Amino acid sequence: MELAPETLLHQRYRILQKLGQGGMGAVYLAHDTSLESRVAVKSNHSPADESSTQFLREAQLLANLRHPNLPRVIDYFLLENNQYLVMDYIPGKDLGQILQEEGPQPVEKVLRWAEALGSALAYMHRQRPPVIHRDIKPANIKLDDQGEPILVDFGIAKASEAAQATEAGAAGFTPGYAPPEQYGGARTGPYSDQYALAATLYALLSGLTPSDSVQRALGQAVLSPLNLLNKQVPAHVQAAIERAMSVRPQERFASIEDFTHALTDPTYQPTQVAARPAAPPARPVQKKIHPGVWIAGAVLAFALTGGSLLAWRILGKSTPAASLPTLTAQPPTESAALASPGAPTLQAAALPDVTQEPSAVPTSAPTETPQPRPIGSGRKLAFVSDRSADQTLQIWGMDVFMDNAGKLFASEPQPLTSGASDKTLPAWSPDGSKLLYVAASEDPAEAQEYGLDIWMLDLSQPGAQPVNLTRRKGDDTYPDWSPDGRWIAFANQNPFTSVLQLVLMNPDGSEQRRISGEYYEYDPAWAPDMSTMLNIIYASSNYYLHLRDWQEQPYPTPMPTSKPYDRSSFFGRLGQVSDFDWSPDGNYLAYTRQDGSRSRVYVVEYRTRGEKINLLTQNTTADRQPAWSRDSQWIAFTSERDGNAEIYIMTATGLLQTNLTNNPAADMQPAWQP
Repeated sequence: MELAPETLLHQRYRILQKLGQGGMGAVYLAHDTSLESRVAVKSNHSPADESSTQFLREAQLLANLRHPNLPRVIDYFLLENNQYLVMDYIPGKDLGQILQEEGPQPVEKVLRWAEALGSALAYMHRQRPPVIHRDIKPANIKLDDQGEPILVDFGIAKASEAAQATEAGAAGFTPGYAPPEQYGGARTGPYSDQYALAATLYALLSGLTPSDSVQRALGQAVLSPLNLLNKQVPAHVQAAIERAMSVRPQERFASIEDFTHALTDPTYQPTQVAARPAAPPARPVQKKIHPGVWIAGAVLAFALTGGSLLAWRILGKSTPAASLPTLTAQPPTESAALASPGAPTLQAAALPDVTQEPSAVPTSAPTETPQPRPIGSGRKLAFVSDRSADQTLQIWGMDVFMDNAGKLFASEPQPLTSGASDKTLPAWSPDGSKLLYVAASEDPAEAQEYGLDIWMLDLSQPGAQPVNLTRRKGDDTYPDWSPDGRWIAFANQNPFTSVLQLVLMNPDGSEQRRISGEYYEYDPAWAPDMSTMLNIIYASSNYYLHLRDWQEQPYPTPMPTSKPYDRSSFFGRLGQVSDFDWSPDGNYLAYTRQDGSRSRVYVVEYRTRGEKINLLTQNTTADRQPAWSRDSQWIAFTSERDGNAEIYIMTATGLLQTNLTNNPAADMQPAWQP
């Protein structure tokens, strides 16, 4: 049930505003009319009778907790089908917000937070029965006015009995921070909080959300070593975090105390490992569960006990890696072979067993040197360069790799186009077989009459010639192919008014029609789900984002009227926008922000409409034209930080910034092949 402002809840708590929304409920800021103080009210919706009984039992347990790094549970009650926890309200930012704004945090600060949070969790786990938080992540840790971390959001906390499996009423989790045992009917325990705390520390130190634990268990993803993402992380800290994030509970530390000791003391050598969860005893009455849940649970359990290869084969078709997105960069040591022309074949490495005793007699066997791993789903990275002998701007293509030392590099670029005219602004078809670009005709008369046009080159047909799709008066620029392949949008400069306006056409160039009005509009880009089109508008000496939202209306006719992307102000909080690109998962926009002569690359979370903005290229002033890789994990961009236009690459959070071209030529305008 949605609680509107001024609602008086339980005849005591006056709702002020909603603070957040999750899959299981919402958190509200409220005024306690009895104590004249502000409180946080957590609501959970669960219609099951047994869930209400469980909630009341565990809420009473939470209300008895007292620790300086935990909020007090002040009250709890049931209203209709809704469960409510009333807790201390902790003002200020959470670590998720701080991570978004500031990027990776200093090692000393993170270790200080780890000690405080570890103390709170150890206190919870010592209760009888132990209290398991089950949703530790940066967004659930707030800093009080003294800078101390407070672990909040007990919405899915539960009391842990010796034989208790995860119950339906407490089945919430956050991918990237949840251990694999939390994804189904397996039992959770203190070892589950240990994994989530380690994943949180990993994110705070690297700036990346860790790879999903189930994908890791099934061999579909690996955990990038912290020393590759943050060279300031000490070896013993990296080792402790990676051990606590083992996909098998028995390979983690025996307790949170052991984990925090290993983080802070390089000489600490715990000898125990976490106890293996025992199988729950048989119950006389079994609930009816959908067969798909049993199958998924059985496959996951099999994967966690050594059958990961077969599990991967079983789930490979029905549960692709894309269903659990991650922004984590992957190291070169574990990978499946990726389909890319000329890409090396890669060998998958086995997950280490940290509990295995070393052999008394060392044996040696020939081993293969790990091969470089393709980056960006193994697809081509196209870009514009004048490196040809005649210095004509052509479209070039290269593959990007990470070697076994974690270094990024590119293959030798190869030309994709030829001819006497300059070619710019490459854009791929959704299937990656065709390339759009902007160029003038090589016929002087046509070039004089039409100016710049949109051309298409079919790279799937050897020897195919480029086709002029527009052939209209006025320069045609900024082409973008719709994700379903049905339309091409571009900007046409009206030869009479010199105003750029948006035009839509079929992929063969037919049925061209203008879709914008009197504004100066250009650089169109569709959302991956086709629900929205964004473009840049120039007005009153400002460049800002506008959008067209179809909202389930017939597409693309009628064309909706554009409106500002940032609803808070007319020109928005993104600054002077140019060169933006939508991440293929639809969650983020990367763009160039122009401040006078300074240009830098930013990322904004799309759904926040301008509220969550993150600067990626912090230490330079000449970066632009970001382009997402097809897996949404990498961003290629143009940089002149070395005094010359080069193609650079970085992770989606701005790490590992690397020059890929390093050539005296001008290299710019990257575009990643789908």
